[in-house]
Amino acid sequence: MKNAGMIAAAMLALVVATGAVAATKTITVTPDQVKWADNKSLPSGWQSAVLAGDPRKKGGYVVRVKIPPNAGFPPHKHPDVETITVISGAFGIGQGTSGDKTQGQLLPAGSFYRLPAHTAHYAWTEGDGAVIQVEGNGPFVVQAIKPKKSAKGS
Repeated sequence: MKNAGMIAAAMLALVVATGAVAATKTITVTPDQVKWADNKSLPSGWQSAVLAGDPRKKGGYVVRVKIPPNAGFPPHKHPDVETITVISGAFGIGQGTSGDKTQGQLLPAGSFYRLPAHTAHYAWTEGDGAVIQVEGNGPFVVQAIKPKKSAKGS
């Protein structure tokens, strides 16, 4: 019985500790309620819509990103885990600093991709563009990575 009490206390502590990042209210966003806006932290032509939380502040957030056709985002990383779901179109992503699409993969709508914190990666779209949903813990930070030049300077 003593062990049961200790387990219950540990479970309660876990619930209380995770309550700080848990949702405090129900949020419903229908497609017609998504408010797209230009975002200066994204390349020109890309738009974002915050669905939950505030990516500029500490805590969980959910953001949709609308990416135009034939767009790209150079190698970068984030200090936190990044979880991506492809809502529509196709979204290309590769790991590393090369920016080489042949070393990445093109994810169709419905795909899920989870990237560990501090992982260098790059992204692109093709002819139809894409809408992705990004979830993470803020503050959201993009850390640019300068590509390394080869020994031949190319």
